[in-house]
Amino acid sequence: MNVLIIGGSSDIGISLAKYLLQKNYNVIVTYCNHFVEMDNIEFIKCDVKSEDGVRETFKYAMDKYGKIDILINMAAISCDNYYLDKTKEEFMNVLEVNLVGSFLINKIYSEYIQDGVIINIASTDGINTGSLYNIDYAASKAGIINMSKILNDNTANNVICICPNWIDSETTKSMNPDYLHSELDRTHQSRLITIDELNKSIYEIINKPKDKKNTYIVDIKEDELWIEKI
Repeated sequence: MNVLIIGGSSDIGISLAKYLLQKNYNVIVTYCNHFVEMDNIEFIKCDVKSEDGVRETFKYAMDKYGKIDILINMAAISCDNYYLDKTKEEFMNVLEVNLVGSFLINKIYSEYIQDGVIINIASTDGINTGSLYNIDYAASKAGIINMSKILNDNTANNVICICPNWIDSETTKSMNPDYLHSELDRTHQSRLITIDELNKSIYEIINKPKDKKNTYIVDIKEDELWIEKI
């Protein structure tokens, strides 16, 4: 099985790539700014804001493997500041990467493949945990959730949307501890989701059959991993 992970050069994406490699998948990972070199996993540059760049990425992957069985779309940025201080440029930049980029990724993959699996990584912020500080990020993730639903209902590909709450990533751990604690309290999350828990969740969900209910919430309830399909 061949997997293309878009926007996977963070610690979350790298860990997932290694996990899938151990499951005997062939893995290509794209990056925008952060190049990584790793045995048996190829990293190639792709700016998801560029339609030509996305097309070149898929052409390269298809030429190499003949088919990409699974597409995992993780490309995302955030710009956390109070909504009254947020500029149009900041808001639009988040939407262009997260939502418009996801549209291009899903569209161009579907031009090549009609019997594949697409995993779009969104967030619980697109459902019920967004705040006035990440309203642009929350809006982009809500758009991804809705886009995934429409594509799953109306195309042959199995289009799945995974919505994690706070993850124990390098980015999360670099935050102000008091702010992070307040966010966990606000979202009723008893602890962070470990990257290993997320990897296992994604792997299990990849192998589920196509279903009308295509959105999965990944969270922590009473210190245990909690997955709900909606």
